[in-house]
Amino acid sequence: MADDIPADQAQAPSTGGRSMSGRRFTPRNAVRLAPDAAERQGRITRMAIETLGASDAILFLNSQHDGLADRPLALATTSEDGLQSVLRLLTPAAT
Repeated sequence: MADDIPADQAQAPSTGGRSMSGRRFTPRNAVRLAPDAAERQGRITRMAIETLGASDAILFLNSQHDGLADRPLALATTSEDGLQSVLRLLTPAAT
């Protein structure tokens, strides 16, 4: 039956959101984190996963908490002071 469909109307096989070269498509207008912000984001994510486990870390990083001005992930990514305040909440015995 596939032979009945003209070639110009046949759908190309799905690549799962990847280009033919195997790399993901990133829009030109995508916002990239500054290297220092990306490093802080990675640090707080690793610490949260090590301390809480993956599922609880995701919940912790994306929820509001008393004593923090913003969600922990956003706060830690914004500045070193923000990162330190989230680390104090995450590991109170270490401070």
